[in-house]
Amino acid sequence: MKKAQTEIMGIAIVVILLVVGMTFVIKFMLDRDPIDYKKSFTQAEIASNTLNTFLKTGSRDCNGLTMTELLQDCAQSRGIFCQTGKISCDYVKGTAEEIFGKTLEVTSIDYEFSVFMQEDSSIFTLGEACPGSKKSKTFPLPTSAGTLFVKLDICG
Repeated sequence: MKKAQTEIMGIAIVVILLVVGMTFVIKFMLDRDPIDYKKSFTQAEIASNTLNTFLKTGSRDCNGLTMTELLQDCAQSRGIFCQTGKISCDYVKGTAEEIFGKTLEVTSIDYEFSVFMQEDSSIFTLGEACPGSKKSKTFPLPTSAGTLFVKLDICG
């Protein structure tokens, strides 16, 4: 009889220890900050979609040429003059300022938009450099002068 009572007390202590241990495990699991995969994915998609759409955008005052065609001219010869009197580089920069101002800036998304032939030789840059994490999308554009890179960083 005493042996059975001792075994039951031992089992009860083990069950109590398991319950206390599981309580601590559950508490620490719930206290962890969740990893925000959605934000990271959304930033990457915004960078990609915005840049892709911008490059396919047709001009209003430059013979209907796309921003891609104007950027390629900007890197090669700068021979295209728009109806506004601006050369291709200035027209693309002004259009980018207008589009990003009405989209990214209105929604308070910090960004840096840059057009360059090589990392150290920028043609122009808009926005502020991201101080922390960022999601980037870069599109290479072939030109007779070499490859032109168009890059959009979305700050996180």
